[in-house]
Order: sequence, then C-alpha cells, then structure tokens
Amino acid sequence: MVSIDIERAEKLLKSAQDLFEQGDIYGVAGLAYQAFESATIALLKKMNGYDRKSHFSRRKRAKEILKRYRDEIDIIWEIRNIDFYGNIVVGDEKREIEKDEVEKCLDIIREMIEEIKEFLKNEKS
Repeated sequence: MVSIDIERAEKLLKSAQDLFEQGDIYGVAGLAYQAFESATIALLKKMNGYDRKSHFSRRKRAKEILKRYRDEIDIIWEIRNIDFYGNIVVGDEKREIEKDEVEKCLDIIREMIEEIKEFLKNEKS
C-alpha cells in the first residue's frame, strides 16, 4: 500500500513538472500538491499504520513530522489554493497564479518527496 502511494506521488510530480516545462502554469501547483499529499499518505501509513482522512489533518501531521518544512507546507497550501480557486482563503480578492509561485511550489514539493522517500527507504532496512 505504501509503495502504491509513493509511486503515485512520483508520477503526479513528474506530470506536474512536465506540464511546467511545456509552459503551462494553471493546474500545475495543484497537481504537485496532490503529489505531496500522496507521499504524505505513504508516510503516515508507514509511521501510524493508517492515513488521516482530511487535507487539514494530513497537513497538520506532516508539519509535525517534517518539522523543518513547517513554513513551506503552509506556502504550498496557499499556492495550491491560488491555483485551484484564485485566492488563498474564500472571500479574498481573486488573482492569477504567478510562474515563480508555481516553480517555488514544485521545488519545495520535489525536496519534501525526496526526504519522505529516503525516510521510507530507511524504515525498510
């Protein structure tokens, strides 16, 4: 089960990166965030034996485990929301997502997924 989730994370991230390299920005951060969420599911299943059942509880637990990425997890959540909804919080003014925000999101998520993969690899040993 864990391997399926981490493989999904890798494939989703690759799709997001491919789209970005082709010049797309809309939907890329959301897709990349979903890659992070799939990797988080794998991590939580490995550590706790089960997955949290909501975005909020997964994100909260990921921030506890990946302590050095606490701020980055908030940043990628905000970028995801701008990508999906056009704002960070419902009711905020709508705006377009920027290419540098998408790139930042991809970079952060790539790094976090690599760290999660390393953790899972070390747990197998």
